[in-house]
Amino acid sequence: MSAPGFRPLDEIIVGQPRATAALQQALEGRRLFPSLVFHGSPGAGKLSTALLFARALLCVSVEGRPCGTCRSCRRIDERSLVHPDVSLVLPEKKSDFDRPAPDEEGAAGIDPQAEQAEAVDHPVWSVLIDRVRRGIAFLQRRPSESRYAILIVDQAHRMEAAAANALLKTLEEPPAHAILILITPSWHALLPTIRSRCRAVPFQLVSRSHIVSYLVERQEMGAEESVLRAGLSGGRIGAARGLDLEDFLRRREDVLSLLDDLTRRGDAGLSVARAEAIVQRGESVEADLDILMTLLRDVLILGASPADEARLINVDIVGRLRDLAEPLESRAGPALDELEAIQEAIRHRGNRQLLIENFLMRLLPDARPAPSPAPRAPGLGRG
Repeated sequence: MSAPGFRPLDEIIVGQPRATAALQQALEGRRLFPSLVFHGSPGAGKLSTALLFARALLCVSVEGRPCGTCRSCRRIDERSLVHPDVSLVLPEKKSDFDRPAPDEEGAAGIDPQAEQAEAVDHPVWSVLIDRVRRGIAFLQRRPSESRYAILIVDQAHRMEAAAANALLKTLEEPPAHAILILITPSWHALLPTIRSRCRAVPFQLVSRSHIVSYLVERQEMGAEESVLRAGLSGGRIGAARGLDLEDFLRRREDVLSLLDDLTRRGDAGLSVARAEAIVQRGESVEADLDILMTLLRDVLILGASPADEARLINVDIVGRLRDLAEPLESRAGPALDELEAIQEAIRHRGNRQLLIENFLMRLLPDARPAPSPAPRAPGLGRG
């Protein structure tokens, strides 16, 4: 049961019983721990939950908090954050920080999900000490119009060492009105001195059934589409909801056609031509390899257990996967291992075209078994 005034969080947050229990207890008992760490798999909904928790704390409704309709709730949204008592800090490029900032309290505010996606796409960016100092100053000031000032630091494991150390005094002596939420994929990626002063709130991957129910009931998607999105999400509800399905299906059809051609034709030139075509598409290389990974995984499952369709990712093309299972049966397992090594080599600036060419050639009929995983030497120039 939720305390009077607060909605049960497990009715809003999908598939996170441990996190919702901890946060519900904090709301019900009015015993808020001033520093929290939301940790767990990327895409599990940590940022969405942090914003929801902020809404619950700052909502002005008497019952059903967060109500979602009061002025405070409307200004704390996944796509538009404009509340003066909630601040979001993410990794950024130093040159961007030094530029004059746009008015973040304007009508549109900032888009938390878009800002997070950009930070994830740029792993070399850091949470800068100057930004953390501004966040500390924000927490030290009295809230503008609410009971609490809430600072959310996303990708907190990417704080510069000086930035993390700068937080320690605030963690040791937080103002009575201050709430700090750190978000990270790994609890142990934070400094021990940070962890010892925070309460951990764990997040987990969400089951397929929970994701399907969420998409059907709350997002009003069709059952077939929801099952496919859930399978492709890897247990990440954000990935299931945000997937560009039309683009995915187009890319998957290209990869399926490639596999079909390779397994039925012994033409090495085809491997070279297809590798070149994949690389020329530029930013889609990693996405194409991820799709290839899911297809090979499904083929391996069907080859080992033809009736085991429940574990498939690409549940909508079982017939085509069965057609590939026989010609790829002996090669799907080693190919999966090698593909993982190739993805890692590409991330370390390996020659993409050469790596993909070699891999595709081993999928040709009568190809020799794959050698040990592809080299991961970072010295090769990007193809």
